[in-house]
Amino acid sequence: MYSQSELTKAVFFDLETAAEYESLDLLLLANKKKAELWSKRCDYLRLRFEENKYLTDEELYVEKAALTPEFARIVCATFARLSWTEEGPSLIVKSYSSDSEIEVLEGIHKVFEKFFNLKFVGHNIKRFDVPMMCKRLLINGYSLPKGLLIHNLKPWEMPFIDTSEVWSFGAWQEGFTSLDLLATSIGLDSPKEEIQGSEVNSYFWKGEIEKITKYCERDVMTTTNILLKLSGLSIVKDYAYQA
Repeated sequence: MYSQSELTKAVFFDLETAAEYESLDLLLLANKKKAELWSKRCDYLRLRFEENKYLTDEELYVEKAALTPEFARIVCATFARLSWTEEGPSLIVKSYSSDSEIEVLEGIHKVFEKFFNLKFVGHNIKRFDVPMMCKRLLINGYSLPKGLLIHNLKPWEMPFIDTSEVWSFGAWQEGFTSLDLLATSIGLDSPKEEIQGSEVNSYFWKGEIEKITKYCERDVMTTTNILLKLSGLSIVKDYAYQA
């Protein structure tokens, strides 16, 4: 599907997010208006999704706020590049993770400004990671870096390769395939052995940033291996950190 040359001109990435505040009560203390708007969103979530029907605003905040850019914070962003030697492919990663979202956003801004002429690769990035980054950067007073100036681009001009779309093969009516299912289906190890995505919020508020970072890095390596395997190329067994 992709050549070795094409994949060396790509940046693989993933984000992890948590709720902006540990609880809805703390959000209420910090910003009453925003807490009221969360309650309105909960009305929609209960009406739209049957599984949310009997959940309280507080319970929905714990479960869903991390997925909603206006109520979330980015706690980790991992980026990776591929290179090849005679022994095969190798992966170098760089992670920005902190309990200060500003530090993470500065890392994101730096990467998308520096590598704006490359393709950015991830799983479900068009529906989640990209809008999350753009919104969180703007909410926190940043300008968008060159690699995220996409508001005037046509769909086919977007500088992204989304593996969830690659795997759909144009069948837009098909349901979303998770990274876990896609990796398992093509014979790759699951990246979800220790932490599930739904647990990141609780791990963050327990101070487990290092575990979240490792989880994010494994997701990036898995995404990289998906494109390698679909392209008939050797996969990477591990990764190294940028010096």
